Amino acid sequence: MSRRIFRIIIAFSILLAIYLIALKDDHSKVFLIVASSITFLIFSLGIHGLIAHSLRPDTKGNIIVYPILMWSLWAILFLLFVFFIIPVYCPDFLLDL
Repeated sequence: MSRRIFRIIIAFSILLAIYLIALKDDHSKVFLIVASSITFLIFSLGIHGLIAHSLRPDTKGNIIVYPILMWSLWAILFLLFVFFIIPVYCPDFLLDL
């Protein structure tokens, strides 16, 4: 059941991202950056929850590198977000907010 909830969260964040891309000309840059950041956080929550609930508890407890793997996954997602996703939403977002 929990994996289904996290899949729904991932689907919701993807739909929200599609909405923001489709209507990005109608919103201000600040709104787009805040909304895309919230979308990223919802997506990363769904990914981490799906991975965490896909592992068996005894396996997760014995993996010492589990927190490091989760952090590195989040770091990769964050770098993709900052350098590839935000420039799609706001091509010149650093110039003038």
